[in-house]
Amino acid sequence: MDKNNITEYADELMKVAVSKCDNLEDAKDLVQETLLTALTSISKGKVISEPKSWLMTVLNHKYYDMLRQRYRKPTVCIDEIGEIPDESSSSDSSEDAENIRRCLATLAGIYREVLVQYYMNGKSVLEISQLLKIPEDTVKTRLFTGRKHIQKEFTMETYTKQSYEPDDLFIGSAGQIGYNDEPWSLVGDDRIKMNLLILAYKKPITLSELSKAIGIPTAYIEPIVATLVAGQLMKRVSDKVYTDFIIYSEQDRMANFNIQLNLAKELCDGIWHIVSEGLDELRQNNFYKKQSLDQALKLESFFFLRTITSATLDVRDEACGGRESSEHYPERPNGGRWYAMGNLYPHGYDYENCPYSKFHMSGECVHTRQNLLGAKEISMCSYDTDSSVLGANYHDNSDDSYLKFVYSIYLGKTDMLEMLDKKLLEGINEILEFNIMYRDDEGQLKINIPVITMSDRWTLYSLSNKYSKEIAEEYRDKIVALVKNPVKLPNHLKSVPNWIKYLNCCNLFPSAIISEAKDRGLFLKGYDKPAPAVILCVKK
Repeated sequence: MDKNNITEYADELMKVAVSKCDNLEDAKDLVQETLLTALTSISKGKVISEPKSWLMTVLNHKYYDMLRQRYRKPTVCIDEIGEIPDESSSSDSSEDAENIRRCLATLAGIYREVLVQYYMNGKSVLEISQLLKIPEDTVKTRLFTGRKHIQKEFTMETYTKQSYEPDDLFIGSAGQIGYNDEPWSLVGDDRIKMNLLILAYKKPITLSELSKAIGIPTAYIEPIVATLVAGQLMKRVSDKVYTDFIIYSEQDRMANFNIQLNLAKELCDGIWHIVSEGLDELRQNNFYKKQSLDQALKLESFFFLRTITSATLDVRDEACGGRESSEHYPERPNGGRWYAMGNLYPHGYDYENCPYSKFHMSGECVHTRQNLLGAKEISMCSYDTDSSVLGANYHDNSDDSYLKFVYSIYLGKTDMLEMLDKKLLEGINEILEFNIMYRDDEGQLKINIPVITMSDRWTLYSLSNKYSKEIAEEYRDKIVALVKNPVKLPNHLKSVPNWIKYLNCCNLFPSAIISEAKDRGLFLKGYDKPAPAVILCVKK
């Protein structure tokens, strides 16, 4: 054995070390000490003819050394009320005291407060009773419960991967979002909130358990959880909380993936035959004829995608028991009526290259403002798809600013631009890339999406509904085959309606149909720019 191949024995050493030690960290230290001894011996010229046997002997010696050292260590008593030893008395006692402080940090507030006052601040039971305005017996009870908690957790490693390798949880919703973009804004890009929600999904969990799992003191978690509870993404039951919405895993998203793509290939020609009749009828309307080529194609994209999506959802909802009107969704803070849903992605997940990213699409997003720049009402209606399918609408943190921006450009009121959010103006290149706008020969911004009246919108929707019903009737038996493999919810989660469990069963199918139609040269043939499904509707 030499320095170059010594690590070949690390796995075998680790197996033996784990069987001897109480925890993984001690096992790692034991193996490291053994390998270090071997390296030192080899450096001094020792010839080791039977490496495995020699290393095991060294490991055993190191293990017994560790035990002897451990049993010589002074201990900190947590079974009885008493002072934590003076940190200057020994480094070992200091380490144990620090471990107790770490355990204290994970306690729920009512226990942590009493133990901190007693152990850290040196106050008596009577003094704590007077300070917190609670009976002395209550103080004693909380001290007893808190000590038992520390005694149980003192030697246990309870951190989960969320503490060192946080996952991503992206929040979506169905229904009317709140005034401050709830529920998305309740989490946003905050990894701590994401992983607290992940940890509290499978079963109700105490704040102390959350604290230990994520590796953050309870005092810092409490206000975060309180915000999530107030925002109705979490629910509190007694001393526990749980995540009160569905979370889709990679397994959920992939369950019907191939089934949807195969059915899209099978039904593409038949569905296109029906859609093309609808497009012919659409092209006879005056509001269509007023559009430029780019705008007209986006109007066709909107019609195509909305028609297939409506047909698919009608079949799905009928098969899974129906879906209530959005007017009857749960009432939420800040004027919202929504159901939240989350998509969980493992740490480091490469979404751009995952199998379904090309076919992912949003539901119809409608953003409306009244009394804007002389118009009684303005609505922007859109679906988002991958750029290889149709493309997407631009989304700003403030959709109000974006709507005002788009309508100002439509009206030619460039003097309004100075009043808009600078971040929005900085995103102009992205808006141009999305083919939402373009610059004319003089460099002026121009709208490149269809603009129609509110009355024309309802004509468009009525036409779309007509052909979506025809698709649903013609291919109901085929599409209903997608409605299987619903998500299995945790037993305690009762607030999620049945149709949300089936959301991933057919969510890719409409986009897959359009992608297939494009590949076959049936739709947008020869058009090589994005044609996002976006319309701007104005009531003057």
